[in-house]
Order: sequence, then C-alpha cells, then structure tokens
Amino acid sequence: MTAEKTSVEETVEADPASPSDGVRRARPKRRKVIAALMALLVAASLALLAGLYFSSYRPDREVDDQAAKSAVAAATDGTIAILSYSPDTLERDFSSARSHLTGDFLSYYDQFTQQIVAPAAKQKSVKTSAVVLRAAVSELHPDSAVVLVFVNQSTQSADRPEPTLTSSSVMVKLTKADGKWLISSFDPV
Repeated sequence: MTAEKTSVEETVEADPASPSDGVRRARPKRRKVIAALMALLVAASLALLAGLYFSSYRPDREVDDQAAKSAVAAATDGTIAILSYSPDTLERDFSSARSHLTGDFLSYYDQFTQQIVAPAAKQKSVKTSAVVLRAAVSELHPDSAVVLVFVNQSTQSADRPEPTLTSSSVMVKLTKADGKWLISSFDPV
C-alpha cells in the first residue's frame, strides 16, 4: 500500500499540466493587470478632477478684485450716460448711453428715448445730469454682475430753471460681451 501511495504522490508532483499550477501562474498576471488598470483609473480621475477644478471651480480668476472694479466702473459710467442728457446734445448723449447697453435693455432704451425722452427734452428744454455717489457689487460671476448704484440727478427745464436734485438707487445688471461689461438691465430700487 505504501508503494501505491508513493507512486500516486510522484505522479501528482511530476504532472506539469496540473490545473492548480496554471491557476497559480495566471493569478499573478491577472493581479498585475488589475493593479495597473486601477492605477490608471485613479490617475485619470485625478486628472479629470484637476481639469474641472481649474475650469469650473476656480471662478476667482474671472471674478477677482479687478473684475469687481471693472464692473463697478462700467455700471457707474453707464448710469451717468443713461441719466444725463441735454436738449442741445440729445443724439450724442443717447449714442453715448447706447454704447454702454446690450440686449433687450438696449432695444427698450432706444424706443423709450425716441418716443418719450427726446420729445419732452426738446419741447420743455429738459437738461439732466447724474452723479454716482457710491456703487458696490452685489453679485459677481464670470459673465454677469449686479451692481447697486446710488445716484444724485439734477434736472432743469424751461419751466423750472432752478436745478431739482433727486436721489435714487438703481440695481444695474451687467453682462460681459467681448470682454466688456454692458448694462442689460436698469431697475430703480
């Protein structure tokens, strides 16, 4: 009986096509491939996250202090242009104001000034000038901004030659077009 056991053990050990040896040899290769794929997946995920961070989650590059100052300056200049005009220079004043506007508000402004402001300014010799007292950014995004503007407006006419001072505040919505802030909405508060 011992002789049979020995020969069986020898054949098992000597059999090179044993399934357990093939499985043992394939497992290290499979593990290396899986490890390499996992490392590649982690690296690709990190690269994707870095790309998203620098393109989407770093808006501070486009909304820094300089962008805020630029938006405030555009809102200030545009507000003064919109609210200042004289009967002698109406077309030049309106053209100056239009250069600060965009979108639906530009269309509205054109219609409003031609149908209401221009006839009244010419007929009653209305002259207005605006001064921005303060302005501050309320919202700032890479392509849009909202600026709160505090304004004093002086108005004179043939009926009232003494200037009348009016204080008001306006929410000015800006849209960035071709790198320039333009007024897209002008809402008194």
